[in-house]
Amino acid sequence: MVKNRVTNHCDKKCVNKIKKRISKVFLVFLAIIMRTLFFYTLLLVLCINSYAQNKTIDSLLINLNTQKEDTNKVKTLKNLCWRFGDIGDYEKAISYASKGITLAQNLNFKKGLSMCYTEIGIIYESQSNYPKALECHTKALKINEELGNKKGISISFDNIGMIYHNQSNYPKALEYYTKSLKIDEEFGNKKGISKCYNNIGIIYDEQKNYTKALEYYTKSLKIDKVLGEKYGMSKCYNNFGGIYYAQSNYSKALEYYTKALKIDEELGDKKGIAVVLLNLSQLNNELKKYSFAKKQTEQVISISKEIGEIENMRLAYEELAKAEEGLGNFKAAYLNHKKFKELTDSIFNKENSEQLSDIKTNYEVEKKEAQLKAKAESQELINNEQKKRQQFIIYAVAGILLVVIIFSALLYKRFRLTNKQKQIIELKEKETQQQNEIIKVQKLLVEEKQKEIIESISYAKRLQEAILPPQDFVNAHLKNNFIYYQPKDIVAGDFYWSEKVGDLFFIAVADSTGHGVPGAMVSVVCSNALNRTIKEFNLIETGKILDKTRDLVIETFEKSVSEIKDGMDISLLCIDSKNKNIYWSGANNSLWYINENELKEIKADKQPIGKIDCPKQFTTHQIEYKKETTFYLFTDGLADQFGGPNGKKFKYKPFKELLISINQKTMQEQANIIEQAIDNWKNDLEQVDDICVIGIKI
Repeated sequence: MVKNRVTNHCDKKCVNKIKKRISKVFLVFLAIIMRTLFFYTLLLVLCINSYAQNKTIDSLLINLNTQKEDTNKVKTLKNLCWRFGDIGDYEKAISYASKGITLAQNLNFKKGLSMCYTEIGIIYESQSNYPKALECHTKALKINEELGNKKGISISFDNIGMIYHNQSNYPKALEYYTKSLKIDEEFGNKKGISKCYNNIGIIYDEQKNYTKALEYYTKSLKIDKVLGEKYGMSKCYNNFGGIYYAQSNYSKALEYYTKALKIDEELGDKKGIAVVLLNLSQLNNELKKYSFAKKQTEQVISISKEIGEIENMRLAYEELAKAEEGLGNFKAAYLNHKKFKELTDSIFNKENSEQLSDIKTNYEVEKKEAQLKAKAESQELINNEQKKRQQFIIYAVAGILLVVIIFSALLYKRFRLTNKQKQIIELKEKETQQQNEIIKVQKLLVEEKQKEIIESISYAKRLQEAILPPQDFVNAHLKNNFIYYQPKDIVAGDFYWSEKVGDLFFIAVADSTGHGVPGAMVSVVCSNALNRTIKEFNLIETGKILDKTRDLVIETFEKSVSEIKDGMDISLLCIDSKNKNIYWSGANNSLWYINENELKEIKADKQPIGKIDCPKQFTTHQIEYKKETTFYLFTDGLADQFGGPNGKKFKYKPFKELLISINQKTMQEQANIIEQAIDNWKNDLEQVDDICVIGIKI
């Protein structure tokens, strides 16, 4: 999101660019209503402003031609730099400022020299030539300090602060902004104070200290309102919008962006209009309103080209690439992103820009050389054409004779080869028959081995099912529940577990490392560790249960000669029906629960049950016991399943929305809907992982 700072000329303020952008804003219904009206209003305002600018420039040029070589001419040259900079003609702006510097030096007019250095510094800054800009503002500061010109010193401090700001050197920027503010406060320069408040607010804004940023923006806006300073008010409104956007308060963001745009249109401030339009395009891209975003970025690019504003043009190409991608125009998206990259390189890597310029020059030279060479070769071809015709006739006759001889030889060779191939084919047919017999025998052996393997795995499935708690056991302690368990293969790495200890009922869903046979073997180790923790070590606190389970799993695998880091992710719930308490702990797998149609989530500890570096104790969470609350324990298999129209993952957000939509249904109905949803999602695609989801309603 682009913020508006206030830049100092000697006698005016202008909009400076900023690189930080923040996502997420909502701007739909207003854009639909105002789209056509806004475009024509903006066009009219820009035309009127352009006419006024040209009229002012013409007047200054007339004065320049009639003025003597005195201080007034220096001021006229400075004003011409200012005006040409406003319309983006930076070449002329720098030319007039340079003439002003030369004349001021000849007249020893130090104040005029300072003003010209300030103006040319702002032009270099607009071109993102920060070293040159800093050099000019430093020269202006030195002159103002020699003259004791506090207002000029304040202006130079502020402009130097902006150079550091553009390079994200916030401590340095804040240092110079504060120096400028202190001087403005000394001699009561309200406009300068407002400008410093605004720029300091942006520093805090970019550091995400929104409270301090709002404080300084509010101070700036209050002064601008008293002074009737619409230019400053517009920048404050835009920056307010950026903060509310960052805080996801989209209606407030829209309100302040609209205020800012209205003022910029009244003032004919092309740079300000471009900044607000860029923010609106980012907003619409975030909300997938790509058509609106595309139109707004095209307007920003048009304005930026007109006024020579590289930074906003660069950011607009980035947003235009996003809009084209969202509309499915991938080629256009690529081309616009390429333009964004080129402009980024031109701003932040001058050396690369010079190399690109050399490449372009070399290319043009080589192209010219190639054209000349082509002409010479063409002339030579004409001269040799007659000679070639004569040679062609001779070669053609010789060629025909040679073809006849070769063709005859080939026919004879082909005849001999055909007889030889016939013998080889007959031999190959016999060999093929023998190989087919061997293949049949091998196929029977493979089928027999495959049958034995499947029978072994099927038996392993019965063994694994023996470690899973029976549905009757779970139903006896939890009246309202469902268990949706869908292994990827015959045996699985996912498993569920439950145990009753006194008044406490434990139930868990776990995802062991891997799936299939390896995952099933790990699940047996992990399930056994859970049983030992409860029965052998008599632990009942969920966090401590997971701590001990991890120790037992590591102890089991450390007996191996090779290092084994297998383990599991788990979501463990404990229900104390007698005392009305619920406890939960998780390793990588979070807990979701729904009450009054609102889904809440408790994040799991970001560590597995297994060997890791720097392990931490697992957290025991206590949850309020409320009736009609539904708890969901699950592994990552459902969210990671590929499918849908584009073959993408199901993901957790649609999973949450599905659970909220079916929360009021019976537990069996919920299980059926989840199963149907995932079947519809994967369609003909293969299941990628084991899936396990348990729902429990209190």
